[in-house]
Amino acid sequence: MIQYQEHPEAKSLAPDGAPCAAGTTGLLQRAHVVAGEFRYVGKETDRKWEEGDDISVLEFKTTEYGRSTRVVANEEVKRDITKIGINRCARESGFDRKNFIRKLVRGLPVKRNSYNEFVRWLLDYKSNT
Repeated sequence: MIQYQEHPEAKSLAPDGAPCAAGTTGLLQRAHVVAGEFRYVGKETDRKWEEGDDISVLEFKTTEYGRSTRVVANEEVKRDITKIGINRCARESGFDRKNFIRKLVRGLPVKRNSYNEFVRWLLDYKSNT
């Protein structure tokens, strides 16, 4: 409960215009909030919230919908693949040269999990050479 009480106000500024801290007092100012990407979440709730006795409600996690399962490689990854070579990347990473790595170089969408795994390999490869 102490964490909740001492949690700084994220959407307001202190009287001097600085971000709020746990001990901020006085008349708060408005902070300009810039929206990021839209995230669609479920509206389901747990009945335990109404009763208020169970501490596990503090660990509640919402269901998030619509997150893209496919991503496109950024320019740095494309440059690194070209520098290392498509065949060498395929051989040493274990990913398919014909499909996956060529899709990355051409800017075509690939599965997010595979992309993340390849980027981890690429970072490891770069740090070892």
